[in-house]
Amino acid sequence: MKERTKLYYDVAQQMIENVQSQQWLPGMKLPSEPNLAKLFDVSRATIRAAVKLLQNAGVLRSVGGSGTYVQENAPRILDAKELATVLSEPQNVYELVQARYVLEPQLCALAAENATDSEIAELFAILQEMEKSQDRHALMTCGYRFHQAVAQYSHNRVLYGFYQSIASQLRGMRVLDSLTLDIFLEGISEHRAIAEAIKARNAVLAKTLLCDHLKKDYTAYLHKMENVL
Repeated sequence: MKERTKLYYDVAQQMIENVQSQQWLPGMKLPSEPNLAKLFDVSRATIRAAVKLLQNAGVLRSVGGSGTYVQENAPRILDAKELATVLSEPQNVYELVQARYVLEPQLCALAAENATDSEIAELFAILQEMEKSQDRHALMTCGYRFHQAVAQYSHNRVLYGFYQSIASQLRGMRVLDSLTLDIFLEGISEHRAIAEAIKARNAVLAKTLLCDHLKKDYTAYLHKMENVL
């Protein structure tokens, strides 16, 4: 099992090198799975595992019935070179969570300053979906969309690229799977308070509320981070 894990990790690293060297350009469609298997001289199962890994990292995306493509912002994601070293290494989840805790509140503060009225309306539309949901998976999905939207509405593409890499990797590691339905339901009011602070253009409050929310979800990972922000 260890050799197989290393094999698909090595293939993923080679794929990363193809993107970084511009052999695979943003938006480019990858060769078919059989052709990739021939290209890297591995099994199709290994290719599928490597592609899944890079999808979770935000480098590749699959389009049903069409194929797999290089994400448009893949080069920006890979510019955070440290992230390339944490692919498929669960022991680094602490560093990923801590990085998110440092970065995301700053993005939330920027969203309070820069989000357009229509973007703020979209945050409240996501909240309405949350409030109608009683299903744990649906609430988790809405939460992911909400946090992605807040980061995007910061209108800082560089910081958003870093955030997207971190958040996608954590999602792939299923870090929040241990949270109960009750915790997700309690989180609805926290998300609404964040959205209200952004709507009020209160950057300091938005940042503080986001910090408090992340502390609750990731408390096991943040005991060393109390004095960072």
